[in-house]
Amino acid sequence: MARRHAIRTPTIRTAALALSLLTMPLVAGCDDQQSAEKTGQEIGRTVDQTADRAGEAAKDATAKAGQMLQNAGEAIQQKARDAKQDIKEAEKP
Repeated sequence: MARRHAIRTPTIRTAALALSLLTMPLVAGCDDQQSAEKTGQEIGRTVDQTADRAGEAAKDATAKAGQMLQNAGEAIQQKARDAKQDIKEAEKP
């Protein structure tokens, strides 16, 4: 599971980097300093929001996977207890 998460993190970073690189011509095309600064701030906000959403989605997925693993572990323990009880009952005279 950690490997899958490790694969997604660089992908998110790559997407954010690509977004910022694609918007560079917009900033370069601005004639005055204030327009360029405003555009840069808007781009920064967009990248931050995208990263936040991606982080939240990753946390949700990790929490769901953890719950699934916990449920599976509890089910295995219950099956082991049931099997142990069945053996004890089978050994009774």
